[in-house]
Formats: sequence, C-alpha cells, structure tokens
Amino acid sequence: MSNSQEIKDLPPKNFYRSGEDPSTQTQYHHRRLWLWWLLWSIFLALLGGGATSAIWWLTKLPPPINCQSISPLSADGERLYCAQKAADSGQLQQLLAAISLVENWSQQHPLYGEAQRRHQQWSKAIMAIAQQKINQGELTAAVKIAQQLPVTSPLYAQVQATITAWQGEWQQGELITGRFEDALKRQNWEQASRQIGELTQLKEQYWNLLRFDQLIQELDTEKQAWQQLEKAQNLASSGYFTHLEQAITLAGKVSPSSYVKAQAKAKQSQWGRTLLQLAAERFEKQDFTGVISIAEQIPVNTSVYEEALDWIRLSRASEIANKNNLPALVDALAAVAQISSRSPLAQLASQQTAKWSSELQAYTQLELAKFVAGFEQLSGLQMAIEQATLIEPGNRQRLRAQTLIAQWHQGIEQIEDRQVLLQAQDLAETSSIERLRAAVEVASKIKLGQTIHPKAQSAIAKWHQQIQFLEDQALLDEAKVLAQKQDFSTAIATAQQISSQGELYPQAQEAIANWQAEIEASQDLPILDAASALAAQGRFEAAIATASFISPERALYKQAQALKKTWQSQQTNLSNGSFLSNQSPNVNDQTAN
Repeated sequence: MSNSQEIKDLPPKNFYRSGEDPSTQTQYHHRRLWLWWLLWSIFLALLGGGATSAIWWLTKLPPPINCQSISPLSADGERLYCAQKAADSGQLQQLLAAISLVENWSQQHPLYGEAQRRHQQWSKAIMAIAQQKINQGELTAAVKIAQQLPVTSPLYAQVQATITAWQGEWQQGELITGRFEDALKRQNWEQASRQIGELTQLKEQYWNLLRFDQLIQELDTEKQAWQQLEKAQNLASSGYFTHLEQAITLAGKVSPSSYVKAQAKAKQSQWGRTLLQLAAERFEKQDFTGVISIAEQIPVNTSVYEEALDWIRLSRASEIANKNNLPALVDALAAVAQISSRSPLAQLASQQTAKWSSELQAYTQLELAKFVAGFEQLSGLQMAIEQATLIEPGNRQRLRAQTLIAQWHQGIEQIEDRQVLLQAQDLAETSSIERLRAAVEVASKIKLGQTIHPKAQSAIAKWHQQIQFLEDQALLDEAKVLAQKQDFSTAIATAQQISSQGELYPQAQEAIANWQAEIEASQDLPILDAASALAAQGRFEAAIATASFISPERALYKQAQALKKTWQSQQTNLSNGSFLSNQSPNVNDQTAN
C-alpha cells in the first residue's frame, strides 16, 4: 500500500475528540456523511433542471404568422407565406393581392426565384378564371380579368396574345352568328345550317360547343314556329269559327324567341278581328253567351284583346240586365261603365247605358206605383195606373207595366164589387122578402169572372133560399088557418104551392097528409056507421060488404079492416051455435080506438 493510500485510509485529524467515547465519535461521523450526501443531491438536481430547460428552449416552435397584420415592414418570408395562403383560396381578388405582395421584388432578392415561380402559378390561376368567363361567353369580363395581370407577370406577353386571340375569334363568331340570324329571318334553313357548321372551325368551346348547340336549337325552334304558323294559316283560310279559334290558339304557341312570332301576333290580331265581327253578329241576335265564348278566345298579347274584353263586359252586362230587376239593372250599368270612351264599343255601350237607365227609371216608377197600390185603396190604385201608363212603348218595363195595370184594374173592380156586395148584404139584413129581392138584384150586378163573383153568387143563393122560406112560411101559415076553419081542401091546395125544394116542404107534406086524412075520415065515417048498424042487427055479411067500400089508401081503412075481422068472427060463432048474443061494437068506439 502506498503512502497516499495510507493517508486516505487514515482518519481525519481530530476525528476523535479527546475525552469522547468512541460510540459518540461514530455518530458524529455519520452526521457528516449525511450532510455531504444532501449537498451532492441538491447539486445534481439543479444540474438536471438546467439541462431540461435548455432542451425545452431549443425545441420550442416559433409563434404563427398573423397575415392580418402583415405590412411592408414584415419579413419577406412572412410576406411570401401570407401571399401563398391568400392565393390558396382560388379567389380572383386574393390571387391579385398575392401578386401585389411580391411583384416589386428585385432579382437580387434572396426569395426572388421562389416568388417568380409562385407568381407564374398565380397568373395561370387568374387566366383559368378568365378562361371560365370565355367558356361562358363573357368576353368583356374575361378580358377585364386578364388585363389585371401586371407587366411583371412571367405570363404577361402570353396573356396579351391570348386576349388578342379571344377578341379576334369573338369577332369572327359574331359575324357567323349574324349571318345565321339573317338566314333565319329569310327562312333560309340551308344557309343557316352552313353557318352553324362554320362555328366548328373556331377554337373556343363557347363557339364550337355552347353556341353551336344553341344555334341548332334556335334553328329547330324557328322551323317549328314557321310550321305552326303555316298550319294556323291553313286552318284560318276556311273562315269557320272553330277553325279560327284553333288557328289563334296554334299561333299563340309559336315560340316568343322566334322571328316568325311577330307575324304570328299580327295574324292573331287579324283572325281575332274576324272573330269579333262574328261576336258582333251574335250580340245583335241577343246571344250573349256566344259572344263571351268567342271573345274569350282572343289572346292577351293581340291588338284586339282590349276590344274583346269590352265585348265580354258588354255581353255580361246584357245578361245581367235581362233579369229585369232593380239590382240587375244597377249591376249592368256598373259593368258597362268599365268600357272606355276610347273603345270601339263606346257608342254601343252608350246606347245600352241609355236604354238600361230608362228601364231603371221605369222600374223605380213601377215599384213606387206598386207601393201605392199595395194599400188596396181605390184612389191609390187609380194613381198607380196613372203612373204605370207613363212608361213609353219600347221600354222593356212596358210589358210589366201593362200587366200591373190589368191587375190594378181588377183590384178596382174588386173594390167596387165588394162595395156592391156590402150594399146587398145591408139590404138582406132585415130578412124581408122585398129587401131580400132587392139584395139579389144588387148583387147580380157583379159580373161573371170577377174575383168576388162566386161569393156574390153564394150570397144570392142564400137569399133565394131565405125568400123561398119566407114565401113558403106564409103559404103554410095560411093553409093552417084554413085547416082550423075545417076548410081542408083549400088548406091542402094552399100548402101544395110550397116548393118541393123548399125547407118547409116536408112539414107542408105532413100537414097535407093530416088534412087529407081528415077529409077522408069525414067521407068514410058514414059508411062505417051504416056497416055498424047492419052488424048490430046481426046482418054481418051486409055489414062486412058495406065496410069493404073503404079502399086501402083511405084514412079509415085500418079501422074498417078491424071491424070486418070482428064481424067475421062473430058470424063464424053464430054459425057454430055459440053465439052469445053479444052486441057488435059501435063504429064510434072503433073510431075512438
């Protein structure tokens, strides 16, 4: 072992304090070791933290670039970054803004090469936008976009050549299109087709594709429109109403974009005028529905459309006015007032207005007359008739006025007849024959056909019955007085004057029968008395024979038959020897019975 090693192994100087116990010295040594260990731990911890901080600082990313706050003072790298970011949107203004950020960099700039490369990309993007406008047929917009590229653009010369090419091709395309349109106007389909073929020689797809297809469609449309017009003309040439309607409808289907549309509209107006002439003829015949049906066929975009509307207004007003009442006439006048004074129908409308105004006045006049007549007074009816007679012939209310006048005349006659009947009824109230006859005479003045005539006839019949009753009653009373005087024959003759249709006829017949019986009894009673006298003498056969003179229709016939039966019985008993000599009954007793 070396001396140095030996020195290290030696305990430090004064390691053991004098006078200390070795165990105490050991504890002190341990505390020193622990302190050194703590110091080294702290040192190592600080050393590790510093290394970590250094690594974090080295690996930290720079903050993002804020392109909203970019300025000429910003770093060129940041400006190029923001320019590319703006260009990435593909928007025209953003692309132009990107170019403006780098267009002034000189060739000595460290980023010039990268900027020029991107400048070229952005210029191509702008030209692509311009090309889209060209493909859509927007030459002016495309040129305006292309011309916004600065002189510093790597594509500037190429762009100018492209603009010149566009303008040249556009001029050629428009020239071809113009010749095509001229050919269409002349219906020169062959020439138009050749012009379409020339479009295929142009480079831009706007001309050789889009406009090519459009012109083909336009040619087809023009051909179809011309065919429709020819067909319409052929239909209209017949002059028939239905064919004219069909021709107008077919001409209306001609494409508005066709050159023949103007001719079609002119033909529609011409045929519409013919239809309106037919409508005028229908109007004269009062066929208002037919007029409306014809006028409704006139298209809106024709020169005679407004006149057709006026025919419809006038015809509908006429239909309404035909209802011939106050609201209808007011509505008709309101409808015809819509026709302008400049309309071809203005004069006819004015005539109809005057006519309907006169009818309205007459209608109002009649309504007032009806109101007055409604009170059913004689003076009111006479006034109503005077008003109604003022309506002149030719006025449509004239017929109605005449009808009402006839009704009111009947009303006057009814009032007069009622007065006559009341007078007759007043006469008949006393129920005397003379006044009843006077009532019949007065009521008979009511003529057949009058409303009150049946009532008058009923009253007359009743009064005739009353007269008959009073006359029959007088005869019956007179007959009864005669009968009381035993003058039965005169009484019967008087009672027989009573009518068989009279109310007292049954009573008179009964009285006559009674009086007839009295007469017969007075005539036949002596016969019965003689027969009874014979029977009292026992001469029954003679008594029976005498009583047989009374015939069956006589009043004492039943009494005679009863006595005969009694006498026959007595005669039979006498023949059998059983006669008890009883006296025969007296005829007066039988009569009493």
